[in-house]
Amino acid sequence: MYHFVANGIYRFCEWVTRLAYLNLLWGLFTLCGLVVFGIGPSTVAMYSVSRQWLLGNTDIRIFSSFFAAFKQEFRKANLLGFILLGLAAIFYVDFTIMESMNEETSVMAIILLSLLLVFTVLLLFVFPVYVHYDIPLVSTFKYAFLIGFSKPFHTLGLVAGGIGAIFVSLLHVTVIIFFSGSLFAVITTAFALKAFQSISSQTGNQEARQ
Repeated sequence: MYHFVANGIYRFCEWVTRLAYLNLLWGLFTLCGLVVFGIGPSTVAMYSVSRQWLLGNTDIRIFSSFFAAFKQEFRKANLLGFILLGLAAIFYVDFTIMESMNEETSVMAIILLSLLLVFTVLLLFVFPVYVHYDIPLVSTFKYAFLIGFSKPFHTLGLVAGGIGAIFVSLLHVTVIIFFSGSLFAVITTAFALKAFQSISSQTGNQEARQ
């Protein structure tokens, strides 16, 4: 019993240390890219490390793996980030205009809310898809959309897990600093991998990265 408890505590502390280190790397490399040019590559690198952990490769060198993904995916990840930021900006402008026109219940509002739902699902899946599949960027968006809506139970689990991670992160400023990004990435990647494995077993898809 003692060894079981001690082993559990050790594993918990080990994961806490990993998540904190990964989160600090994410923040540091985002700042090194002046945020605008760092957020995309550092997020991809964070999801790449999270994926490796969840696939059982927990002994990887975190910094080396993070930096390798950051450097290798720098241009493509920045393009991905700019596209997502551009879409988010469009939604912000559209909702601001709609609010000023006092047409929240109009057909346009319903259309915008529907598109926002699609964008949210896309946003949740796009980074796990990016680091899991060796496919072009356009196909990354297509896969994220198709998987998100073809696997509703996995998507609901991913959403619930993501909300839970955000809630935990908001409990204290220390949690935000050390765990906000990495905890969200690990939890959402875990649900996304379940969806990928389900699709792979049904279709025999072999496009996943090693």
